[in-house]
Amino acid sequence: MSVILIVATLLLILNGTNFLASAERWAGESAKLNLIMVMLNVALIIAGLRRLADIQHDNERRVEAERRAAELASSDVVTRLANRKGLADQGMELRQKLDEARRWMAVISIQLHRFKAINDRHGYETGDGLLRRIAAAVTEIAPEGAIAARLNGDEFALAFGIDQGDSGTAEKVATEVLRRVTSPFDIGGKMLQVGAYAGIAACDVKDSPLPDLLRRADIALDRARSGRSARPVSFDEGMERALIAHVEIEQGIRYALEHQQFLPFFEPQVDLGTGNIIGFEVLARWNHPLSGIILPEVFIPVAEEHGLISRLSEQVIALALQSAAKWDPNLSISVNISPSQLADPWLAQRLMRLLAESGFPPERLIVEITESSLFADLELARSITASLKNQGIRLALDDFGTGFSSLAHLRSLPFDVIKIDRSFTSSVTTNAECAAIVRAVTDLAHAIKVPVIVEGIEDAPTHTTVLGYGCALGQGWYFGKPMTASQAEQLIEREDPAELPGRARRAN
Repeated sequence: MSVILIVATLLLILNGTNFLASAERWAGESAKLNLIMVMLNVALIIAGLRRLADIQHDNERRVEAERRAAELASSDVVTRLANRKGLADQGMELRQKLDEARRWMAVISIQLHRFKAINDRHGYETGDGLLRRIAAAVTEIAPEGAIAARLNGDEFALAFGIDQGDSGTAEKVATEVLRRVTSPFDIGGKMLQVGAYAGIAACDVKDSPLPDLLRRADIALDRARSGRSARPVSFDEGMERALIAHVEIEQGIRYALEHQQFLPFFEPQVDLGTGNIIGFEVLARWNHPLSGIILPEVFIPVAEEHGLISRLSEQVIALALQSAAKWDPNLSISVNISPSQLADPWLAQRLMRLLAESGFPPERLIVEITESSLFADLELARSITASLKNQGIRLALDDFGTGFSSLAHLRSLPFDVIKIDRSFTSSVTTNAECAAIVRAVTDLAHAIKVPVIVEGIEDAPTHTTVLGYGCALGQGWYFGKPMTASQAEQLIEREDPAELPGRARRAN
């Protein structure tokens, strides 16, 4: 712009000088008028040049702003790594280079563990500082030409080239990333540390674009996270098939909930000395229109993962209570409560609503709580179990001995029944350690005057053994497989209810 002004000034001086000379020669009015017109033209030229300079400056600023906007749209504000869009854009260029070099592409998907706790405890500024240090570590480890990206709050990705079939290189990089990311970082004088999981996917760039590779790496990451794996997990086709099945099960559960396809099945609980039925444990079954009866191990984990377990459980419990309300009033009904339900402060109110709607007495209901669910929040568990007890509902500690602090739970929570897990019962006749555990738990229960129910009694030798240890109550296929409500009702109405399915004769 300075050059333009200099040129314009020189033109003004030259033209001004010429026209003054002309004025002196002609000294006439017309000459003066011509001088004025020329001066006006020069002024217009200067103004135009200045406007042109302003336009050029505005264009430069606009181009810079567009470049900056594009940079912001493709990069993460906190770490300056590529974001998801930036990874996609740069990934196309990387794919082309690898294709020309006949190399494969590897993608590592990384997710931090417990990062939210850092933000909650130390604030977002400290959390951002930790993210920047982690981003620097990932960038330092990244092979030459790699793309490092932060995809969202606690997820990172790394894309780079490898030689054909050289999956070992990708695993080494991923292992080093996990080591560095999970190391302690000094952030503002505070030593902070997080966990992390990693998934790996690699293949020929001709077979899969970057989005597909990232999706596969995410599937492997999910497997690492669900398995709490401290090492990176590599993708295989079986994981994708499992994921498809998982999604289909989730969608099926949602449909089944809308169409009342989940039903209660009833497993008899008996007095081991007399063989008389004392109650039933309610077990969920999925009555699938095409596949028939589906067992809970298929759908319960999926329902828990997607937040559907409370709705599913309440639907099954409601149907069970409606059926059992008209049975012998001496029979109890046991229902299982998931860890997520135990975290619901309104659990007691929800159960009381189901009891009121069915007309089932609260004192006949036993709520089974697994030991592992208590471990998450013992104080909340105390509050909820107290609410249940205040309503007259009884409590059973399920899977006793498989958790972390059984004796502490027995001392601090008001359990009415202890259930010995089937993992001990199944080997009680062949494994001395299992036999010792069953005997010790039974003696402990007698000492604190709490009845014991032994699960998983499948045959006569097991029945005889646990009865010899002093166990009074039990359940298992030896007394009858889980049955529908109508089958349970027929069993109750038999003249001799002790003659249970699977029994050769009544136990004496």
